[in-house]
Amino acid sequence: MEYFSSENTDQVPALPEHVSSRVKTIFEDGTPENTRKAYRKDLLYFKEWSKAVTDAEAVMPFQEPDIIKFITDHLMGLDPEVESVLMESGIKAKSGPHSISTITRRIASISSAHEMRGLTNPCKSGEVRFLLSKARRAAVNNGFRTTKKKAATLDILETMIKTCDDSIFGIRDRAILLFAFASGGRRRSEVSSACFEDLTRSDSTNNEGYSFIIRRSKTDQEGKGFTVPIIGRAAKALADWLEISEVAEGQIFRRLSKSGKVLSDFSDKAVARIVKKRAELAGLDPSIFSGHSLRSGFITEGGRQGKNISDIMAMSGHKTVGVALSYYQAGNALSNPAAGLAG
Repeated sequence: MEYFSSENTDQVPALPEHVSSRVKTIFEDGTPENTRKAYRKDLLYFKEWSKAVTDAEAVMPFQEPDIIKFITDHLMGLDPEVESVLMESGIKAKSGPHSISTITRRIASISSAHEMRGLTNPCKSGEVRFLLSKARRAAVNNGFRTTKKKAATLDILETMIKTCDDSIFGIRDRAILLFAFASGGRRRSEVSSACFEDLTRSDSTNNEGYSFIIRRSKTDQEGKGFTVPIIGRAAKALADWLEISEVAEGQIFRRLSKSGKVLSDFSDKAVARIVKKRAELAGLDPSIFSGHSLRSGFITEGGRQGKNISDIMAMSGHKTVGVALSYYQAGNALSNPAAGLAG
C-alpha cells in the first residue's frame, strides 16, 4: 500500500514515479498503517475544506496563503456555512475549532506529501512556522475562544424585515430574507443561484404560493434535488419582487444600481451583506450575523416551536441529524421538561 495512495485516485494523488521503490519500501515499512491512513484523511480533509471555501479543487503544490487560512480558520472557528458543509458531508466529525495537535498533524501530512513529490513545500515557510509556534503557545496559555454567528430566529427576522420599506431595495431585501428563512433556511449560495425556471406558482386555494426546486447544493453535488414550498408572506414578498423587478428568467434575485435599476448578476456574498445591513438598520450588531444566520435561525426556531426535526430536515436538506440537532436543541432548550426541576 502506498503512503498517499487511495481507492479514489481523483481525490488523493499517488506517489510520483520518480520516487524509487526502495525509498517507498523504507518509508512505508517505517510508518504504521494507522498513521498512513490518518495522513491520507488529512489530505482529503484539506481538499474538501478548500472546495467548501472556494468552490474549486485544491491542486498541489498548495499555496502558502491557503495553508495560513487553513490554520487560522481551524484555530478560531470556521465560517458557519463552511463548517455546515464539512459536517454534513461527514468529513468533519464535530463542530468547533480543531485542537492544536490536530492542526499540527494535518499540516505535517500536507508537508510530507509535498516533500515526497519534490514540490515546493508551503508548510516550511517562515510565516507558517511562526504562526504554528505562536498558536501552540497560545493554546497552552489560554486556548482559543470562537465567535459563533448568531441564529436569526423569527423574532430577529421580524426586526430585520421592519427595516425594509416599499422601495425596490426594501422589496428585494424583504423577499430575500423571507425566501431564505421560510423555504427551509437556504444557504446563501442557494439563494443567489435560485432560478426563475425552478419556481412554480400554485393557485390552489389550500396552498397558495410557490414550489421551488433546489437543483443542487453543497451537500448534493450529484444534483438529485428536492422541492420546498414557499407560502404565506414569503410568497407574497417574492411575488412583489418579481412584479417590480420584472424578472421572468434566470436568477430570481438581482443586484441593483444606486438608482434602483435591476442588473444581471447577484452573488452569495451579496446575501450576507444584506443580512448584515438589515441587522444594523434594526439596531443589532451586524458582526454577529452572517448569511448562515437565516439557515441556523430556521432550525433553531423550529426547535423553539417544537416542530418535528424530520420535517425541519426535509425543508433544510440536512443529510445527517447531528448537524441539524445542534441548532434544534439550542432552540428547544428552554422547553425541556427537565429544566424546571429546581422549581
